[in-house]
Amino acid sequence: MARAKSPNRERAFEIYREHDGNISSQEIADLLGEKVNNINTWRVKDKWKDYKRGGAPKGNKNAVGNNGGAPEKNQNSKIHGFYSKYYPTKIRNIIKETEDSGGSLLDIQWAQIMTQWANIINSQKIMYVKNQKDLTKELKRTKVQKDNLGSAKNPDIQEVYREEEYELQFAWDKQAALLKAQSQAMGRLQSLIKQYDEMLHKNWDEATEEQKLRVEKLKVQVENEKKGIGSNSLVIFKGEDSLED
Repeated sequence: MARAKSPNRERAFEIYREHDGNISSQEIADLLGEKVNNINTWRVKDKWKDYKRGGAPKGNKNAVGNNGGAPEKNQNSKIHGFYSKYYPTKIRNIIKETEDSGGSLLDIQWAQIMTQWANIINSQKIMYVKNQKDLTKELKRTKVQKDNLGSAKNPDIQEVYREEEYELQFAWDKQAALLKAQSQAMGRLQSLIKQYDEMLHKNWDEATEEQKLRVEKLKVQVENEKKGIGSNSLVIFKGEDSLED
């Protein structure tokens, strides 16, 4: 029984081609978590060095149906050549994985929405204000000065002065910063949701049920957040202390 072909074999060639051949076997092996000996073997057996003349290597199905080359007017080589010239390898791999995942424009827009929403929730913990007495004291800089008070008999006697400068953030300053940041972030989130809604209704027949329903659930969460409902609500001062115990 023939041995199954490793899925990394074709992917290794794709990486080689994306870099226009200017990448070592060791670098490809590191990207794929593969043995460098396997990369070298595939490089020889599949005749990678001939890819410019013959398109994909022998056995590769990426160019089936077009005499061994890319489809007519295909821009993959041009686009990926641009990526390989200007983008770091890690970013190129992320782009490739994103393309391979087959995500729609709606899914990309949803990813932006969830990233923004997650950052808003996380900022509540970072910028949380306990009450009116919540004071943050941060050391900005330290200055040390040494004066030599020694004599001929005792030259090592020194007097040391230490000066410290702090930045103080009072509760009202921190609360104002939080409200401003949250207002801007929520405005951006609502803009993203509106864009998603517009894209959804323009492609309603092609959208999945999940794509149709998930934004409605998020709208409820956002409205609750704006009203101060739930564990992530903004701090509201009342007298000396906040509403929290």
